Formats: sequence, structure tokens, C-alpha cells
Amino acid sequence: MAVKIRLKRMGKKKQPFYRIVVADSRAPRDGRSIEKIGHYNPIPDPAELVINEERLFHWMDQGAKPSDTVFSLLRGRGLTLKYELVSRNADEATISKEMHKWELARDDRGKKVAAAESAKLAAAEAAKQAEEDAAKKAEDAEAAAKKAEEAAKAAEQVEETEEAPEVVEEVAAEEETVEAPAEVVEEVAVEEEPVEEPAEGTEKQDS
Repeated sequence: MAVKIRLKRMGKKKQPFYRIVVADSRAPRDGRSIEKIGHYNPIPDPAELVINEERLFHWMDQGAKPSDTVFSLLRGRGLTLKYELVSRNADEATISKEMHKWELARDDRGKKVAAAESAKLAAAEAAKQAEEDAAKKAEDAEAAAKKAEEAAKAAEQVEETEEAPEVVEEVAAEEETVEAPAEVVEEVAVEEEPVEEPAEGTEKQDS
């Protein structure tokens, strides 16, 4: 019989809770199990993992294979390394020393991950700030351009207002009545002066 060490879901909807069980590999995921050796709760931060190491190592010695998810959980707690040391019959001092090294390496990895996350957040914040600054500069430039355009229009209106009186004066000058010269007036008067006809008595005396 092929035996696997896997998770068995027990929690409510949207509140998962898993038992770590030893079960027949042919059985359904949430079906009947042979033995419960621990549990896993992913909701807390960090997630909670409780497992009976003695029973875990016993079943692994019997050929039970952890599922991919369980193997990842075991490796994250250093249990795969510890099982390897136990399998090689390492003494307690060696196991303790190696596990201490593993914990230091884990903490160092955690610090690197945290630093990378912090740098990523800082870069994202800087990019966001730069985008906001660029948008503000664009708005300021647009406002300045609009203000300059309004000033230019106002200046044009002022120039048109100043030119208007000159145009009125030119029109008035063109419409002003031109007086004729005095000599021309006198000639017209002479031409229009009536000629007196001679009296009848005078004509008879001449004859």
C-alpha cells in the first residue's frame, strides 16, 4: 500500500484549516486517513504549523512520501534537513549545530527578502512621487500658458481701444467741408450778376 503524508481540509468556507495526515495515496483527499500527525493553519501571520516529529520520521522511515505542499511546509521549518541528519545517525550535538546554522541562514534570507520588499516599496513610492511631480509641472505649465494667452488677448484689446480715436479723427477730417477760394466765389458772382436793359427813351434819342 502506497502511503502519503498530506493535508486534509477541515475549516469553514474562507477559513481554511488543515490536518496533516498519513493516508492511502488512493484515498480521496478529504477521505479516510490512517493517522493524524499534526495540523496547519494558514490564517495567522506567520502561519501555524504543529507536527509530531517522531511520528513524521517514523512514517517517512516506512516509505511514506510527503505531498508537494507538505514537503514545502516541512522544508520551511527545517524538518527535511533534520530528518536527513537523523537518517545518517548524527548525534544530538551535530543536529543542534546544523539546525542552528539553518536558522541563521533562514533569518538571513528573511532579512534579504524584507530588504528587497522594502526597496521595491521605496522604488514604487519614488516612481509614484515622480509621476505626481510630473503631472503637477504639466498642470503648472498649462496654467502659465493659459495665463500668457489671456494676457496677450488683453493687450490686443488695449491696442485696439487706443487706435479707435485716431480712426474717428481721420473719418472726421475726410468728412469736413472744403471751403472754396475767395477768387472763385467772386468770379461766380460776376457771372451771375444781371445785365440791365436800356430804357425805351434812350433808344429813341439815339435814333
